[in-house]
Amino acid sequence: MRRKRFQRGSVKPRKRNGKNYWYAQWREEGLPKSKELGLVSKMTRIEAEQVLAEILEPVNLQAGRPGGVAMTFERFVELIYLPVYREKWKASTGMTEENRVTVHLVGALGPRLMKDITREALQSLLKQKSKELAQSCVDHLRFRLRSVFELALSEGVVERNPATALFTPRVCKESRERRVLGPEDIAKMATVLDLRERVVSRLAMCEGMRPGEILALQVGDVEPDCVWVRRRLYRGNIDTPKTKRSYRQVALTAQTATLLSAWGELQPEEPEAWLFPSENPATPIRRDNIWRRSMEPRLKTVGLQWATFQVMRRTFATLSKQAGVDAHTRSAQMGNTVDVQENEYAVSSFQDRLKAVRHLESTVLQ
Repeated sequence: MRRKRFQRGSVKPRKRNGKNYWYAQWREEGLPKSKELGLVSKMTRIEAEQVLAEILEPVNLQAGRPGGVAMTFERFVELIYLPVYREKWKASTGMTEENRVTVHLVGALGPRLMKDITREALQSLLKQKSKELAQSCVDHLRFRLRSVFELALSEGVVERNPATALFTPRVCKESRERRVLGPEDIAKMATVLDLRERVVSRLAMCEGMRPGEILALQVGDVEPDCVWVRRRLYRGNIDTPKTKRSYRQVALTAQTATLLSAWGELQPEEPEAWLFPSENPATPIRRDNIWRRSMEPRLKTVGLQWATFQVMRRTFATLSKQAGVDAHTRSAQMGNTVDVQENEYAVSSFQDRLKAVRHLESTVLQ
């Protein structure tokens, strides 16, 4: 392993409580360190730099020796990786990714030294996970491993990135069937759901909205032919929409607009009132509560308990594609990119494929 670099650190003035202090920064054991050295009024820059040099003397002595202090995978993730990425992730992403990293990666690699982890070990881990997890989950783990070691490389913790050439094993645990609601299922849902749940479900499966966007709507977001997505609800927390494309004007079908108008007449007229309030009008109802208490039990009576919010949103993408709506329009309505729209949501049925090849045969091949 290469030797650690000789450090000079940096000294800059910084104001605190109305006074200027000399503020020193350097790295130690792969971690950022800092310290206030003294008041600018009582210490010159040269004196401050001399104090920092004394602090760095044992660190630089260690730098002259190969190896240095060992950094385990668990320690790197806890002290460097997660603090960096918490600044980048939205709250919802952070909850998912931290759990994924902690359970699947730290759980398997935690005590191992970063410098000793090889590509073969990481590929073996992905192979093991492919027996337990679906391909999309293994893809996420592969991406996260690359991300961890890219940061480790930039921090000087490792000499190379052993995750660069990782691939997802060809055979993973079989994913659940990507089911889609048909027109007859949508009609059946309307017969068992109350008005509020009918509005919520139609916004998901006929307008393509995410559940967090639906439940975060306020009265002032509703117009006769559209709703405006300006925020979202995630596990009780009000947050900004998922991406820049998620800030959008969602067009309404005529039937949804009628139902939404009827529901709106039952709500307060204040623009900032929640359109779908919980028992406490000051907060919107949560996704899990409305699903478990009011939707799933009713849908179970007609055999549609599998029609989750994810299924409803996939239904919009699939049915609108079958109706000939172009990918750009569908993605704009759903608030995602065209590649996500095509690869993650829209499902091509056998009848679609049969129609396509027959059309090819009649127009090109003959």
